[in-house]
Amino acid sequence: MTPKEKKFLTYDNQISQLKQQGMIVSDEAFAKDILAQIGYYELVNGYKAIFKRDRRGSYLPGTRFEELLALYKCDENLRQLCFKYILRIEIHMRSLLSYAFSERYGAGQQAYLTRENYDTEGPDAKEINRLIGELNYAANRADKAIYVRHHRERYGNVPLWVLFKTLSIGTLLRFLRCCKPDIREEVAAQFPDLREGTLCRMLDLMQDFRNVCAHNDCLYAYRSPDAIPLMPAVRTTSHPGCQQRTAYCGCDLFALLIVFRYLLDEDDYARCIAAIDHIIGHFDRQCTTVGGASLLRVMGFPSDWEKMTLS
Repeated sequence: MTPKEKKFLTYDNQISQLKQQGMIVSDEAFAKDILAQIGYYELVNGYKAIFKRDRRGSYLPGTRFEELLALYKCDENLRQLCFKYILRIEIHMRSLLSYAFSERYGAGQQAYLTRENYDTEGPDAKEINRLIGELNYAANRADKAIYVRHHRERYGNVPLWVLFKTLSIGTLLRFLRCCKPDIREEVAAQFPDLREGTLCRMLDLMQDFRNVCAHNDCLYAYRSPDAIPLMPAVRTTSHPGCQQRTAYCGCDLFALLIVFRYLLDEDDYARCIAAIDHIIGHFDRQCTTVGGASLLRVMGFPSDWEKMTLS
């Protein structure tokens, strides 16, 4: 059986299709311009679900093209905000991990290229050789960042804290998991009430959301394949996915907010909360068919999400 092919649709065809499905397009010239800038697949297929009763059904009565665009821009703002704080946590983790490892084994390049300096008995021992290969490659690449070349050519050594700046979050997490337990615990101890296993799972989830942000994918409805563990210290009055008022585990955007609550400092977290509130409030004022409360529910946020504490 030949697979069904998608037909090419002109901008006029695309607008006609939206209208046939019940969307109000009052300014077709504006809609064409937006579709040309963003693309039908990116805008409509990415953000239509919340405006429909079901996946293949018509749009909710009164749904306007401008509301679809408002959701797209809201999600774009959420991505930029989350990405900023994810990068801030990455920088902090690089600093803590390079410090703990180098304090124990020294600043010499050979320290992080020696297998015995890692947890050779742990569950991630099979990853150590791969990790060392990645670190060695990064330290010796001819096209690597100028600061890596500077240390290699002038000192014959690339310290871990210099090399870390060039590594992907995936390699950073592999390094954390391959470290000996006392180093992992030392890093985790810098955050309130966290053990190293919980920290690793939080960073796994953060990595998934980082990829969504970096690739401009739809964020607000994203569900990570990596859930954070049950967090008994997180307090909210209610959550749609929880039966206990003081416990939460999950993989939605609220789970990322919990990661932020643990891994950001108090001032950054407060600014993050205020910015999310502003972004959702702006969307709520622009959209009458689907309000901010509905959007928050899809994101996994409880009604009193702003009051979340760790005690």
